[in-house]
Amino acid sequence: MTKLVLTAFAATALAAPAFAATALDFTWEGHRIVGTTDHVGSIQVIKGRDLSTGSNFELHVKNGYVRGSFDGVPVAYPVPKHKLATATAG
Repeated sequence: MTKLVLTAFAATALAAPAFAATALDFTWEGHRIVGTTDHVGSIQVIKGRDLSTGSNFELHVKNGYVRGSFDGVPVAYPVPKHKLATATAG
């Protein structure tokens, strides 16, 4: 999975409401993504699966940074400062 797809997860999650778990279901660069985004204290937690590859992910967004794992591989990168594209959460 590319950093661009992981960035889409973070951008989509930041657009979700902060008060309740929100379902995610969208396609980004040919990858079908399903999961949830929720808040645990000050951390936004994004969990789900890339149905195109069968890979699971869990990302934690806090203080402008994303940390977590994708398919068991650790990932960490800054949240993009600009909007890459509009993704819809279903």
